[in-house]
Amino acid sequence: MLPVIRIGFLQLPAYGVMVFLGAVCYVLFLLFSLTRFEKKSPDVVKKTLLVSALSFVCLVLGAAFFNALFHSIAAGRLVIGGITWEGGVIVGFAAFLLFTRVLVKSERGNEAAHFSHVLPGLILAHGLGRVGCFLGGCCFGAITESPLGVVFPTGSPAALAYPNTLTGQGSFPVLPTQLFEAVFEVLLFALLVIFYRRLRNYNLVIYLVAYGVFRFVLEFFRGDDRGGTGSFLTPSQLMSLVLLVFGVLLLLVQRGVIFKKLTKRAHTGKENAMCDTQ
Repeated sequence: MLPVIRIGFLQLPAYGVMVFLGAVCYVLFLLFSLTRFEKKSPDVVKKTLLVSALSFVCLVLGAAFFNALFHSIAAGRLVIGGITWEGGVIVGFAAFLLFTRVLVKSERGNEAAHFSHVLPGLILAHGLGRVGCFLGGCCFGAITESPLGVVFPTGSPAALAYPNTLTGQGSFPVLPTQLFEAVFEVLLFALLVIFYRRLRNYNLVIYLVAYGVFRFVLEFFRGDDRGGTGSFLTPSQLMSLVLLVFGVLLLLVQRGVIFKKLTKRAHTGKENAMCDTQ
């Protein structure tokens, strides 16, 4: 745990630093993907950066809203504070589609694929954010006796939740679930980049299904308070199921198994948009 990074006289919050680095990586990947692989015009790239900024604001608001909702359900009163990633993804994705349709006319009818092309950058950013969670001491796992256990210092969220009553110092060893997720995100990013040309139009489907399954399972190993849903599922498990179902439905749409007319109309709209820009 390293909540504060000291550089000379500067004292920077570690979580904030990692989020900033994640944002930089996202922008760099967006520029590389849209210019190198997708051959988009400078105007499309600029507008996509604007769309991303607006969507990020919506992502944060959505993450805060769902976190407050689930913690309020568990507490039986209004609780404000913190964020939940899955809620942010749902709201941020919807915002990206909306803003792309309004601001990037050449991508109308192709909004989901456009998001898919820049998604690996967001995955990497999320992975770096999880490293920030580890440094900040939040989002920790359950108590463990395995060699993977990490002892967080006194005063950390993990130590407050699981104080080591044997030594009186720090926490009992807990699973570093933040790092588990960070490794998963980095590996998924690497997979999508290595096979970008082959998987580019399925990036979103792969992410929704893979992350939905991974996060659903990871929740069994979490040890922090994540609120409640009024059911046996945790908030993240509930939203992971939403992501998983949406990913499967999106795959069926892309493969023309369902909503064939809708898929055909989307391709027609894309072709017409390309003609208008020529």
